[in-house]
Amino acid sequence: MRFLILLSLCFCIVCCNNKQQQQNEEASSTNSNKDNRLTEADIAKFKYTEFALDPKAEVLAEPWQPYSRLKATIENIKKADFSFFDEDEQSVFVLIKELRNTIPDTLKTQSVLSRITIVENMLYKLDETYKLRTTTTPELAASTKELLVAYSNLNFQLNKKLEKDSQNIVRPD
Repeated sequence: MRFLILLSLCFCIVCCNNKQQQQNEEASSTNSNKDNRLTEADIAKFKYTEFALDPKAEVLAEPWQPYSRLKATIENIKKADFSFFDEDEQSVFVLIKELRNTIPDTLKTQSVLSRITIVENMLYKLDETYKLRTTTTPELAASTKELLVAYSNLNFQLNKKLEKDSQNIVRPD
């Protein structure tokens, strides 16, 4: 009888200790999930050259609705609002498809199309990185920075295209 009481006492001690470990593991996993999200301050610390659209380019891009949606999405991402990726599974695909199909003829060059392709790839990458449960904060930060750099380079390419078109170089006869 004593042996049975002693055995059950040992069993209770072992089980109680196990519950504390489980609670600690659950608490640490909950804390790590909270820490894995970027904040607006984290995104503001990114070091990259941000190009804004030239006023001439803004006039051309204003009626281009998919570009306006991309711009709004990028502004939200800069505020650490990734809700665009939560809305719909196809939202990224639809945005890129519309961006490509409705590009104004004056901006439709290989250089601009290649920059759109890069933005497309970075959007897909950030979408997948954001949706993964195992994503760490540095991985999410790297994907976010790559998208912001790609978008900035798209703006730079649009500015360059319009600047080149506005140059009137007179050739001697």
